[in-house]
Amino acid sequence: MAVATWRCTWMIAAVLGGGSLASAQADMSQGEAARRSRSEAKFAVKGTGGTPSERLAKLGQAVGDQMGEIRGCYRKLTANAPEIAGALQIKLALADGQKPSVEVTNSQGRADELVKCVSKVLRDAPYTDVGRPAAAVLSLEFDNSRAKGQAAMNARSAERAKVAVQESADGGRQGSWSTEGSEIRFTVQTDASAPADAVELVMRGFHDGYAAFLDCRRKCEKGGASPEGDIEATLDLDRRGKARVKLGAISVAHERAPTCGAKAFNRVKFEQPSAALKARVTVHFNP
Repeated sequence: MAVATWRCTWMIAAVLGGGSLASAQADMSQGEAARRSRSEAKFAVKGTGGTPSERLAKLGQAVGDQMGEIRGCYRKLTANAPEIAGALQIKLALADGQKPSVEVTNSQGRADELVKCVSKVLRDAPYTDVGRPAAAVLSLEFDNSRAKGQAAMNARSAERAKVAVQESADGGRQGSWSTEGSEIRFTVQTDASAPADAVELVMRGFHDGYAAFLDCRRKCEKGGASPEGDIEATLDLDRRGKARVKLGAISVAHERAPTCGAKAFNRVKFEQPSAALKARVTVHFNP
């Protein structure tokens, strides 16, 4: 039986909605096919089980015809979570008188819903022109500009919010971070029982939500008063990332400090920790 020697790359000009075929290029190669969607999906098809090149070509065409549906699966997944990207490896086999066999052999990312949707698309697809038996391994990669942007933004945020964490003799941890203009310094302390990354996790929340504290500081200097001082609080963070805040000592002189300080704490959003944790937080307003 001849070895499949076919390759084809298609660029599909469809971005999240619809579109038309933009270009197609083909050349003979070592038994594989690759297609790329400008929107979100890229796939490669490699023959297996001695599938002849002609059948592999038609199988690749049939899968390519389903890319609109497959992109739809990914769009549904990223509607509420645009940062998700991943990959699937699927074995697709066609036999006489049987329904297509779809076996997911590998998946990357949070892909459970994507696996179900893509598998259904491939099982229901028409393979009328494909001779039997035929088999191929499909490699699908899913990505989008929003996912790349979100990942880059998360990486930049994490880099900016990095803190030098110090560990005490009893196993507790402490770290501090200041706003770019040094108007405010945040100090977070945790006990030894807290997750190892608790200080960084809590600090990322303050890094992303410090604008509310800047507003509080501004209010605390009205009337010519100095905003300098501390607002201390105890933070209880549950596994869902929900925080309960209890204010402690406040040395900021302005009468609005307790009210605006509490509001600022309540506006901060935290990531979900690996375990519930408690942290002591000191927010220092510089003059």
